[in-house]
Amino acid sequence: MTGLSYWGDTMPYPTYFNLNHDKQERIMQAAIDEMGKHTYEHLNLANIIRNSKIPRGSFYQYFKDKDDLYEYFYQYIGLKKFEFYGDLFQAEKDIPFLDRFYQIYVKGFYFAKTYPALMKAGQKMVNSEHYVKSDMFKKGMNQAIELYASFIEIDQKKGLIKKEIDSKFLASFLLEFMSKVTLDEFMKDTIDFNEIDRMVKQLVDILKKGIE
Repeated sequence: MTGLSYWGDTMPYPTYFNLNHDKQERIMQAAIDEMGKHTYEHLNLANIIRNSKIPRGSFYQYFKDKDDLYEYFYQYIGLKKFEFYGDLFQAEKDIPFLDRFYQIYVKGFYFAKTYPALMKAGQKMVNSEHYVKSDMFKKGMNQAIELYASFIEIDQKKGLIKKEIDSKFLASFLLEFMSKVTLDEFMKDTIDFNEIDRMVKQLVDILKKGIE
């Protein structure tokens, strides 16, 4: 792996990618643990360096600064999701958009169950004022909207979704729904997967049939 350009342009120095996989993961796990405790504004690099078991000077051979590490984490979690979701984000997968949306949404909760520390760090990220105002956040949201809109437009060409519906508006609405409900449910002590499944199926049914 030499880059995650889909998620952004900021990358660690090549020396980071020259490390063996275990050392890379140790550094990222230390970063994830710290990010799960604090938003960007209160991250302590000293804790990450100490828990990574690397000299302080070595850290700056891998990352320019805290911003560099923070943005790479955003790319890192994105890559983990793409690996976990398989072909659900691939246009070549021939599946109606609303069925794709349902599968993506529900699988997201299983991702949270599989990577709880990663999701906790992700929650702290979206609660960070720095993150919400960053170009990284804006670029990521725009890419997600474009991706969902492209799936919607495929179904519009097939006659499965009305052509007069604004694909980007629908994509934005669904992404906002996913973000809000996902965070609300994940913040609970226990995740009720049956309730999540019921809720998302109801939303998909409403979208398919309308409410009037």
